[in-house]
Amino acid sequence: MKKKILIVDDEANYGLMLKINLEQTGSYEVDAVTSATDGYQKIQNNRYDLIFLDVLMPKVEGHVALGEIRKMCKTPVVIMSAYIPPQKLDAILKSGAQGCVEKPVPLDRLVKVVEEATAA
Repeated sequence: MKKKILIVDDEANYGLMLKINLEQTGSYEVDAVTSATDGYQKIQNNRYDLIFLDVLMPKVEGHVALGEIRKMCKTPVVIMSAYIPPQKLDAILKSGAQGCVEKPVPLDRLVKVVEEATAA
């Protein structure tokens, strides 16, 4: 059975690239959205094994979205960002993120993160 993943990243091309790369492995079914609001809708209507969440997004930043996601589900969330200051990373992890990856994420690293975050 394929693991279901949600990618929330305001950079549509980046989210689409991750979706295509993960789906080409044959092990994942991936939804990609470009805003936290769209992500909330997807979470309400689907069950995911993992959520990748960008930190810097317009309107609702990732750390705020993480708080809302935690109210909706217990799905593991991995934060993505090109740069996260150490104090912000610490706060994000304390807010319930499973981990953090630096963008751009190579496919082999992405697959490893998915497998680690969804193992249990």
